[in-house]
Amino acid sequence: MVQTSDDQNNSKLVKGMIVGGIIGGALMLLNSSTRSKVKETAMDIKDSSLDMITQVKENPSEVKDDMINRFKSASEVLKEAISDAQALYSMINDDVFSKVSEVKDISTDAVSTVMEAKEELADIGSKVAEAGSQLKEASPEPRTNSK
Repeated sequence: MVQTSDDQNNSKLVKGMIVGGIIGGALMLLNSSTRSKVKETAMDIKDSSLDMITQVKENPSEVKDDMINRFKSASEVLKEAISDAQALYSMINDDVFSKVSEVKDISTDAVSTVMEAKEELADIGSKVAEAGSQLKEASPEPRTNSK
C-alpha cells in the first residue's frame, strides 16, 4: 500500500501528539503535588466504582430505581429550562421585536413628514419668488431727469 504525503503528514502528526502527551504527562508527574493529586483522583475513582459495583450487586433494583429517579429529576429540570427559554424568547420577541417594528414605523413616518415638508417648502419658495416678481412689476419705473 502506497501512502500519500497527506497520510504521511497525518501519521507524523498523530505520532508527535502521542509522544508529546507522554512527555508532558511524565514531566507533570515529576512534581510531587501533581503526583499526589493524580494518585488521590485515581483512588477516588476506584473507590466510587467499587462502591457502585457493590451496591448494584447487593441491591440492583434499588440502584435501578435510584437511577430512574435521577433521570426523571434531570428530565424535569431540563423541561423547566426549556420552558424558561421559550418564555424568554417569547418576551424578547414580543417586547424587543415589536419595539423594532414601532421604530421602523416611526422612522418611515418621519421620512414621509420630511418629504412632505420639502414639497411644502418648495411651494412656499415659489410663492415667495412670485411675490417678489409681482413687487418688481408694481414698482414705478425710475424717472430720468430731463432738463
